[in-house]
Amino acid sequence: MAPPKRISREGVLAKVSAAFAGEAPPSMDEIAAAAGVSRAALYGLFGSRSALLEAIGAELEPPVADRILAAAGELVAERGLGGLSLDEVAARSSASRATVYRLYPGKAALFRQVVLTYLPIEEALGMMEGLADRSPNEVMAALGRGLAQSGPVRIGVLRSVMFEVVARGEAGGEEFLDEAFRTTQVIIGYLEQQMAAGRLRRMDPVLAMQAFLAPVMLHTVSRPVMEEYGLMTMSLDEAVQEFTDAWLRATAPPRHRRAMPGTAGPVTSRRRSGRASR
Repeated sequence: MAPPKRISREGVLAKVSAAFAGEAPPSMDEIAAAAGVSRAALYGLFGSRSALLEAIGAELEPPVADRILAAAGELVAERGLGGLSLDEVAARSSASRATVYRLYPGKAALFRQVVLTYLPIEEALGMMEGLADRSPNEVMAALGRGLAQSGPVRIGVLRSVMFEVVARGEAGGEEFLDEAFRTTQVIIGYLEQQMAAGRLRRMDPVLAMQAFLAPVMLHTVSRPVMEEYGLMTMSLDEAVQEFTDAWLRATAPPRHRRAMPGTAGPVTSRRRSGRASR
């Protein structure tokens, strides 16, 4: 009786790579059949399916929890909290309905996790706290860049959160509002400090925050359409800097403002010269 052929990693990889080139990642049963070996032999050689797939260069599917959150994020960006459906999330993510409901017992719980995932609160808090002693020129520019470069899904989630904060949307949505308010409170607190220090003019800090966030958000959300119609000539970074500069000019304390066209100089200078001439 001929001795059994020795099974090698190289032999398995050669057969599997040829059988599944360019296809979706196969199951262990499919790999075992293509390689002509048992599942036990495959685990003995590679340790896990993911290690085997990595060895043949196959693109791995994200874990089911990641797929669920990605599908939920897309739905929230498209339709807001009102359009979030756990059944549709299950269909989009190719996860079972039971798995979605096991991980997230209700829509509010799933929406809260989407907010935490796509609008990382700790990241925003860390940035604002780390720059708390810096000037508005630096901090607001960094905030604008971070917001604009976050991608359409993240922007859509932020838009939905802002709507829920204002509208106090569906019942159950209150569960995530505290998380959303944590970030806005840090921004508002920073603006209040800068106003107290005289670096920004006195105004309602909530309005100051909205005056900055709203145009950056609108531009980021509408930019793909404007680019499609050839209406944008500047880069995203340049556009965000323009918005930041406009906001800084509008919120600068009076002594820092340049004279309006047709005036002789800053308001404070004219007042001083007027007193001196009397």
